[in-house]
Amino acid sequence: MIRTIIEALFLMSTLAMIIHLVRHYLFTFTVLRRSKNDNKISYVAKAGWEPSVSILIPAHDEEHVIGRLLQRMTELTYPRHKLQVIVIDDASSDRTGEIAKEFAKQFAFIEVVSRDKITGGKGKASAMNASRRQKAKSWFASALTISLKKEL
Repeated sequence: MIRTIIEALFLMSTLAMIIHLVRHYLFTFTVLRRSKNDNKISYVAKAGWEPSVSILIPAHDEEHVIGRLLQRMTELTYPRHKLQVIVIDDASSDRTGEIAKEFAKQFAFIEVVSRDKITGGKGKASAMNASRRQKAKSWFASALTISLKKEL
């Protein structure tokens, strides 16, 4: 008697798992099929506007990585007139500021904010707050480094 009940419970739970699995496969295939039909158009482009984006890059003695990072920023496919990259040279003692200024000369959307040893060198948060007050054109969310602003 108990064995029959246990076998019935086992069969019902197995059937429930199979139904659940089939349901998830159907859902996944439906989502994948719809995503192929979207022709990879972003939702922002469909909405008819692209936000302005400001990217803050605080840097203190980062000469070994700042060049590669700024090179990657120049390779972004976002519209240049909507993009602003602000490099904050936070009282660096190496060539960080020089490398950033070389990129700023070549690309109009890159700006460099240099902080001296008196005002700079107090950490990432201090550098970002100072540069945000001076240069940023866009609205900034308090927890984000990248900010978005809807253009009207």
